[in-house]
Amino acid sequence: KPVKEDRPLPFSWSACLLIKDNNIILPEWLAYHYTVLPLRRLIVGVDPSSNFDPQPIFDMYATIGMNITVWKNHSYWIDGRKFHEKKEFHPDEDFYKLEHSYRYIQDRLVYHQKIFYSQCLRTLKSENRTWTTVIDTDEYLAFNYYDPLERGVTWCVNNATCDEEYLDTIRGGTHFRTKLNQSATAAEYIAKNVGQKVPSGVNPRLSSVDDKFDNPDEPCIVLSRYLFVSKESDKEGIQRGVDEGFNATNFNTLRFRHRSSLAVAQTGKCIVDASRSPSNLIKGPHRLYGKECTGGNAQAAMSFRVHHYVGSWESFRLRGEKLFKERNNLHSAVVDNTTPQYSSPENLTWLSQFVKLVGKEKALDLTQRIHLHEVWELEK
Repeated sequence: KPVKEDRPLPFSWSACLLIKDNNIILPEWLAYHYTVLPLRRLIVGVDPSSNFDPQPIFDMYATIGMNITVWKNHSYWIDGRKFHEKKEFHPDEDFYKLEHSYRYIQDRLVYHQKIFYSQCLRTLKSENRTWTTVIDTDEYLAFNYYDPLERGVTWCVNNATCDEEYLDTIRGGTHFRTKLNQSATAAEYIAKNVGQKVPSGVNPRLSSVDDKFDNPDEPCIVLSRYLFVSKESDKEGIQRGVDEGFNATNFNTLRFRHRSSLAVAQTGKCIVDASRSPSNLIKGPHRLYGKECTGGNAQAAMSFRVHHYVGSWESFRLRGEKLFKERNNLHSAVVDNTTPQYSSPENLTWLSQFVKLVGKEKALDLTQRIHLHEVWELEK
């Protein structure tokens, strides 16, 4: 049965999530963010053309204190001026004969995202919610640990002295990226930084404090996003730190460890303080409020980043083999073991922490068992 919303201290996160036939990867996404953020409030927009109903999964997560609202049949839709921005837009054969039909479909997708995210954030603002993720089910909010293989800092264009100043703060352990503690939640990390001031005369990008979380004029932070490809890792290695009874190959964040270089980011994704978000329609799914968002091109000065998983063929197959191959066409990849990690001294994974939070049998029910059932449903 659903239980009262859990409100862990110092605060709980919210999320706006658009989905279509993501049942295979949805349980992992929910469990991971329940643990790492902690996510407790979720508003979901289910695509009307979906073949699989996610409601039973959401009902199960309601039993551990998640407050989930599901919007169906475009109930949140607001008609725009253009014909492909109307709720009742139904393309027929004549439409696809138009010269720009593909562009109209893409424009409608972006308009759909704008409408949903705007309505979702307005709702969360009315509830006085704060930090909110605006990412997809194949994307995970992660701590932005320093990678020794990182190339030059983005704001130090052809400036070796600037690069060296940054590296000195990393080597000396004074930069806030060296103080990331994955045994704490993202909420605990933000609460620790809010109210802290960058020392006088210090470049904020070189500071021991991340001051981006309480800027009243910038409620939105654009985080760099990095692709993890479907390259298998050593099975014994990915099983390390995973509780008995769980198979790491059923979890994309445990199974796939090869990502693009931190110098090669995809278009960013946002986190937003909904309580401070503007009421107007967002400008786009990547930089929601334009100049009112900070970050985006300064990944070396960010506390968080987004990990984007191609995932297994089983979870991707509805999107087609061609796109699967295109996404996996990464010429060079870096091994990254930070996403599974939860507590470094104990060598635990986020999944182990989830087990601690809800119990082993409940964790199995909410992750691996749903996943295997959804794979079976798809193969039918």
